[in-house]
Amino acid sequence: MALTEEKINIILEHPLVDALDQVREKLLDNNDDDSRQKGIAGLLAALVASPAAFNLPSHDGSHNVAVKLLSLLAQVRAGQAKADQFLPLIRHVVDKSSDIDIWQAVFNIIKTFGPLTPPQSVLPPTFTGTPIKASSSRLSDHETREVVERELFYEIRDCTFRNVGGFWDRFFDIKSWRKEQNAMFNGLLIAHDGRRWTDFPTIPDEKPVWDWIRSLQERFLDDAPFKFHTTNTAAEFKERKGQMDLFLQKPVTEPGNKLLYKNVLVVGEQKKSYDTGRFKADLLQLARYVRGVFADQPTRRFVHAFSLCASKMELWVFDRSGPYSSGTFDIHDEPDKFARAVVGYMTMDDDLMGLHTFIERQDGHRYVILDAESGEETRVRLDKAMVRQNAIVCRGTTCYKTQNGYVAKFAWASDKRKLEVELLKLAQEREVEGVATIVGHRRITSIAELRKGLQFSAAHRFRSEDVHFRDLPLATASMNTSSKRKLLSDHASDDTSGSKRRRSNSQKSKLVTELDDPQLTSKTTPSLYTPGDDLWENRIYSCLVISPAGRVISEFVTIKELLEAERDAIKAHRSLYIKGKILHHDISSNNIIITKPETAGGFNGMLIDLDLAKVRDSGPSGARHQTGTMQFMAVEVLRKTDHTYRHDLESFFYVLLWMCARQSWSNGFGGVQRPPKESFYRNWEVGSFQDIALSKAGHMSVDGLEVIMGEFPQALDIVKPLCFKVRDILFPLGKDGRMGFGTPAGDPDQLYGPIIAAYDEAISNL
Repeated sequence: MALTEEKINIILEHPLVDALDQVREKLLDNNDDDSRQKGIAGLLAALVASPAAFNLPSHDGSHNVAVKLLSLLAQVRAGQAKADQFLPLIRHVVDKSSDIDIWQAVFNIIKTFGPLTPPQSVLPPTFTGTPIKASSSRLSDHETREVVERELFYEIRDCTFRNVGGFWDRFFDIKSWRKEQNAMFNGLLIAHDGRRWTDFPTIPDEKPVWDWIRSLQERFLDDAPFKFHTTNTAAEFKERKGQMDLFLQKPVTEPGNKLLYKNVLVVGEQKKSYDTGRFKADLLQLARYVRGVFADQPTRRFVHAFSLCASKMELWVFDRSGPYSSGTFDIHDEPDKFARAVVGYMTMDDDLMGLHTFIERQDGHRYVILDAESGEETRVRLDKAMVRQNAIVCRGTTCYKTQNGYVAKFAWASDKRKLEVELLKLAQEREVEGVATIVGHRRITSIAELRKGLQFSAAHRFRSEDVHFRDLPLATASMNTSSKRKLLSDHASDDTSGSKRRRSNSQKSKLVTELDDPQLTSKTTPSLYTPGDDLWENRIYSCLVISPAGRVISEFVTIKELLEAERDAIKAHRSLYIKGKILHHDISSNNIIITKPETAGGFNGMLIDLDLAKVRDSGPSGARHQTGTMQFMAVEVLRKTDHTYRHDLESFFYVLLWMCARQSWSNGFGGVQRPPKESFYRNWEVGSFQDIALSKAGHMSVDGLEVIMGEFPQALDIVKPLCFKVRDILFPLGKDGRMGFGTPAGDPDQLYGPIIAAYDEAISNL
C-alpha cells in the first residue's frame, strides 16, 4: 500500500529523530517470547507518542494512526498478535531506515490486521496537545435519545427565555437587507392571500408541508445561497441519534451524498399539530440537533433553530449560555414574520448565522491571529480539532493542534472568574514549575456582546414534573423514587472524559420549584445548575495557545509512565500552590498530561487547564456554576466544604485508582483477564453528592481500599503498596480511631513531601 503525497509530507514535517533509539536495543533482545512481546509493545508505544502518529490519517480515514496503534498495542499485550507480523517494521527500525520506510511498514501492518476497534477510552482520538475535558454533560455518541435529552434539560432548564425583546431586529432586520433579499421577501408574500398561505396543506403532515416549502423555494427563493432540506427526501442524515426534519445547510456535496452536521446552518422541527403540553419535548429535540451542530462546528458562536407545529412557528437561538426565542406566532396571521424568517435564514451572512468570523482560511488551511507574549501579533495555523464538548450550555472547550506543535484552546469562560491566561501569566511571574506556558492569546467576543440589544425577562418556567431529582447525576435521575439509590453496576462505563456536574460555590443550593400551574406542587431537590442573581451567565470567548504538547494521562502505556506523570503533576501542583499561590480546584484525568522531560523542564507529567483555578484567599468568584469531575471530587468537597490543597491531593489519588482499576483494562494491561462486569467505582459516578461522598469514604478505609483495588488487573498489583501509603497519608486515623478527612494546619509540605516520596519509592521499585 503506497503512501500518498499528503502522508509523505506529514511524515517529513514530523520526523521521528531519536524517538526509537531506546526501543532499538530491546528489539534486538529476542531470546524468548516475553522479551519479543515487550520489545514490540515498546516500539508501538514509542510510535504512538510521536507527533506524526497523531497527524497521519489511517488508511480507512476513520481515525488517526495513533488510535489504530493503541488498539494494536492492546492486542499485542493481550497476546493476540503474532510477532512475525511485525518483522518488516522491526527490520526497518533496527536498520535505521528512513521515516518513510518505517511508516510504510506501519501502514502495512495496520492493513494486515484489518479493522481495528480502538478502546472506548480513546474515542474520539486523543492528541499530542493539552487535553481538555470533553463533555460537561458526560454524554457520548452511543447514549440513548432519552439520556441525551434528560441531560440537555439539566443544562437549559434555568436559562431558557421566550418572547425576547429585540429578537427580530437583531437577526431579521429587514431595514438592513440588500435589494435581492427584499425582492425575495416581497415575492414570497405573493403566496399569501391576505388570510392564509394559499397552498399550505389543510392537514399539515410532514410530506405535504415539505412539498409546500420546496415549492416556495423553487418559485421565489431559487437565487438564495442556502436551501432547506429534509431527511425524508434527501439522503440519510449522518446523525448520532434520531432524525432531523428540516435543516438549512451549506451547498456542498459529501461523499455518498451524506448530510453532515459540519455543514448545517439552521435546524428545524416540523410537527403536525401544536400542543403546548409538548413544549419541553419539542425544545429538547431541537436541542439535541443543536448539540450535534456545536459538536461538529465547535468554534461556532451560536446556532439558529425553529419549530413549525401546524401553523405555529417559534424561532430560537442557542448559545453557550442557553436558548432564547422570538416567541410563538401563527404564520397565517403574521405572514411577514414567516417571510422574514425564511428569507433571513436562506440569505444570512456568517456573522448573523453565528459562524466563526475570527478564523481565516487560506490555501486550504485555517489561521487565527493572536497577541503573542512578545507584544506583536502572530498568525497561527490550526490543524484538526482534537477535543470538543458534547454540550450546549458549557465552556465549549475545543483544542486544535497547531502547525508548530503547540495547542490552541478555544473556550467560553465565566466573566466572574479570572481568565486562564491571567492565571498562567501570574504563574509564570511567580516562576511556577510544571504548568503550561503561554504562546499567544486573543479575546474574541462575549455572550453580552452577542446578546446586545436584546431584552430578557424572567426565564421560562417549566412544569413541576419536569424538575424531579434535580440534584442527582444523570443515571440516578432517571430512576423512580424507590430505586434511585440502586447501583447501576451492570451499566458501568469507563468514559471519564465528560463526567461533569455543576454546583454553585458562591451560594448555597436552593430548593426551587418551577411551576406553570401553581396547583402542581411537588418537592424538588437542590439544583446542580443553581441560578445566580443574573438572568443568564456572561461568558468570555477567547483563544489561548499554550505549550508544551503532551498526552493525556489516560493514555499511559507503561506503569512507570503513569506513576512518573502523576508524581510530577503533584510536584507541579505544589509549585503552583506554594510559589504561585494558586489552587487548581479541578484535578482530573483530563488535566494531567504525560510530557517529555527534555522539553518540559524535567517534568514527566504536567498540570494543565486553569479555567477553574483561584488565587489563594481571593474569596468566592461569584461564577454561576462550578464544574467538577464527579469521580475525582474529594469527599469534603462533595459535602460542600471549602476547597483546599489537600482536596486536590485527594483527587490525584482518585485519578491514580481510576487509572489502575478502570483505564488500565482499555490500555491492554489485562492480558487474558477480563475486567469485572460490576464495578464498585460506579458508586463514584451515580447518586447524589452525599451518596458518592459516603461511598468514597467507605472505600478509603483499609478494607474498602483492598476491595476496590481488587479490580486492578494483575499487572497493576505492583501499584497497590503505593496506594496504601498514600491512603495512610491523606486519611490518617485519629485517637478515636476515626479516619481524618480534613486539611492539617501548618506547612503544606507535610502532605506533599511524603506523597511524592511514596511515588519515588514505588517508581524505584519498578
